Amino acid sequence: METKNTILVVDDLAENIQLVSDILKQEYRILFATNGQNALKILAEKDVDLILLDIMMPEMNGFETFEKIRNELQLAEVPIIFLTADDDQQSLITGFEKGAADYINKPFNPVELKLRIKTHLELYLTKSELKKYLEENQLVLHQYKAAVDEGAIVSKTDPYGTITYVNDEFCRISGYSKEELLGQSHNIVRHPDAPRSTFVEMWRVLRSKKSWNGIMKNRKKNGDYYIVKAVIKPMLDINGKIVEYMAIRHDITEVYDLQDEIRDTQQEIIEKLGELSESRSKETGYHVRRVAEYSGLLASLYGLPQEDIDKVKMASPMHDIGKIAIPDGILLKPGSLDAEEFEVMQTHAQKGYEVFKNSKRDLLQAAAIIAHEHHEKWNGTGYPRGIKGEDIHIYGRITAIADVFDALGSDRVYKKAWPLESILQLLKEESGKQFDPKLIELFLDNLDKFLAIRECFVDQKCIDEKA
Repeated sequence: METKNTILVVDDLAENIQLVSDILKQEYRILFATNGQNALKILAEKDVDLILLDIMMPEMNGFETFEKIRNELQLAEVPIIFLTADDDQQSLITGFEKGAADYINKPFNPVELKLRIKTHLELYLTKSELKKYLEENQLVLHQYKAAVDEGAIVSKTDPYGTITYVNDEFCRISGYSKEELLGQSHNIVRHPDAPRSTFVEMWRVLRSKKSWNGIMKNRKKNGDYYIVKAVIKPMLDINGKIVEYMAIRHDITEVYDLQDEIRDTQQEIIEKLGELSESRSKETGYHVRRVAEYSGLLASLYGLPQEDIDKVKMASPMHDIGKIAIPDGILLKPGSLDAEEFEVMQTHAQKGYEVFKNSKRDLLQAAAIIAHEHHEKWNGTGYPRGIKGEDIHIYGRITAIADVFDALGSDRVYKKAWPLESILQLLKEESGKQFDPKLIELFLDNLDKFLAIRECFVDQKCIDEKA
């Protein structure tokens, strides 16, 4: 059963109350009071949806009653319609200035009375529902904010990047107080290691009114660092204009440090395995360290992304890991190998590839590529597959040059070290044949940098400093 809306009629004349009741009682629940004091008592005890209030009443007139309803009872939203037999314009103006919803002249026109009450009730109920909806949503939003503040590092800035809000977690992890952070830019926690290009790209994305996601290295007040995974979102007004930026971050320092530890462990294992393969050949472990440094430098000069530079540098020590499977009689033979022995020696490339080919780790996949392809030649006459040109992976082409440069310059069981001039002459002659000509050009143009590495990695002190 539908609940009727309740209307309070306040009028000092009983016949007026009866008339209103007769007109409205079929559609509404009617309460009545013959003076302002009684009206206030009713309103203090019962909920009403609309008030019809006579202006001309003894003791407490309609305007005084109105004031007490609004101020003492705090009923600011309930619509109040003044009833008046007075066409005095000043009275009407006074009523509207006090905040009346409307006025109705006596004697009542039943149709007009019903329509005006219906209109104001619909407005009132719509406003009430909207207010309730907004209050409920504000409560939910407040809880969302509390949840985010408890579980994340939060800050807001104005459109120009000035910090306008930080939560407690931001202060805790950064070591700064709110007073030190508000009014500053986020440069206050920017770490010197953070690349400028990251921030250029971030602002490009944000100014296009899109969210930016990324990982940042930040600096604490005491100089320590912390790593965060951040989402920064531009907040727009109804016209699509950016009014502020909100950033939500999560601390991933422990995960980041663990990844570093895992990467360092992988690199150490790779270096030790590389040294092991070289030790079987009676060669110094410094060879794999130098090959790693040469490969990283050449990859950088070639313009590879930092991720690839790191991979080729870390994985290149495994280039000859397949030699572990080569018999000592061939591997340690002081003289030249015959055709059959050389054929066996060549299998180390395939065997090295097979060691790592099924790994799901990017670094070990890189090691598989390097072991497999560092003896392939630019002109297709290499082994084990005879591929050529850019079909040879860039990791293999880089390591091939690094390996030959260091091997020719080192004493081996089957030869003495070559003079530098002879090594450079061979590299020039083999450019476009054995080696990628672009890589050889980069190598020769930056020879001083490669020689500096060779000079450095000849004693244990330099090895320790680089480690």
